[in-house]
Amino acid sequence: MRILIVKLSSIGDVVHALPVLRTIRHNLPNSYIAWIVEDKAREILEGNKDIDKIITINTKQWRKVLNRKTIKELLDVINILRKERFDTAIDLQGLIKSGVISYLSRAKTRIGFDSENCREFLNILFTNKKVSPKKEAIHIVDKNLSLLKLFDFKEIKREFFISTSLKDDKYINDFLLKNSINGKPIIAVNLGAGWKTKEWGIKNYTELCDRIISEVGANIILTWGPGEEDMVNGVADSMSCMPFAAPPTTLKQLVVLLRRCKLFIGGDTGPLHIAATLKIPTVAIYGPTDPLRNGPYGDNHFIIHKKIECSGCYKRACDTIECMKLISVDEVFSAVKSSIVNCQFKGGGIMPIDKELLDILACPKCKGDIYLTQDGNGLICKACKLMYEIKDDIPIMLIDEAVKLNENLNPVK
Repeated sequence: MRILIVKLSSIGDVVHALPVLRTIRHNLPNSYIAWIVEDKAREILEGNKDIDKIITINTKQWRKVLNRKTIKELLDVINILRKERFDTAIDLQGLIKSGVISYLSRAKTRIGFDSENCREFLNILFTNKKVSPKKEAIHIVDKNLSLLKLFDFKEIKREFFISTSLKDDKYINDFLLKNSINGKPIIAVNLGAGWKTKEWGIKNYTELCDRIISEVGANIILTWGPGEEDMVNGVADSMSCMPFAAPPTTLKQLVVLLRRCKLFIGGDTGPLHIAATLKIPTVAIYGPTDPLRNGPYGDNHFIIHKKIECSGCYKRACDTIECMKLISVDEVFSAVKSSIVNCQFKGGGIMPIDKELLDILACPKCKGDIYLTQDGNGLICKACKLMYEIKDDIPIMLIDEAVKLNENLNPVK
């Protein structure tokens, strides 16, 4: 079977769609799976062995400038889709544009949400198999997975995989070592949120970070994306204590950095959802979006959200942004302290390896879980506390090398 997944953007939305990919590959191991995605979110999918082909599209650019070049690009994508001869297209976006793409693929079966669950009503014109998620499927991850019920799969995989490389690890390790960020636990604070209506504000983050450093004694790393560097500098310059500004990162380098963290604080944006899929506890600050539908997925998350008359408006522009202004620094700091207590937040520089990626990795002595030390230069067994050094610079974050790693661990005497 040849399957096309249609989930174009944003970064967080693409992350939330990863369990669909994992479930299809698990149940149909011999199927051909392609994913069409906007260029800005492509990196999330690169290196994922469940995908046979990534098709990149740039609908935002085409909407802005429709000229000979962009028309040619559009026609090229259409030709690629048709040459692939897909049997099934799964539209996880629920927009008109994603529906059109599904239709243009000429897939015989085009699966999408019903009229009550697609984001734009006209989307239903382009799908021929419409699914109504169960009432208990509130979160978008579960809604996405509901589109697979037509396959009658025996097992659903709520798993998220984002590949990283040894080069990504080295880049982040070099940053941590250069700034002597060790010993104390690390908290990532992400200031931007894509939409102005989802931002909590420089003043609030400045006060919060000062209180965390002075009262909790943690290292703060301010993470940022394109166009957000001035915001980070504004917070850092206004603080009484000294935070660390993250270096410029790719999405994969950000994944590695977040793996080093004990806690993530931020609004509804891609980095929040990446942190959640890495099993990092989060304190999530929500305004115009619905945390029940779009909140961090999984356990150990504190969501701060003010339910007002216009809650869930999903507006990108607002005159008052009252929902965000009502959230106080005291509330967020209280959630941070609660997260510290609930998650047994401790220092010591131990970082869990992604267990979805390295389930086969175990301590050769007691078969306990292996953890990477924060400096990236060694391993420690959580059960027997035996320390190991990494031999021959083996890329421990790559699944192909996991077996070799067990064979090349040398106990540190």
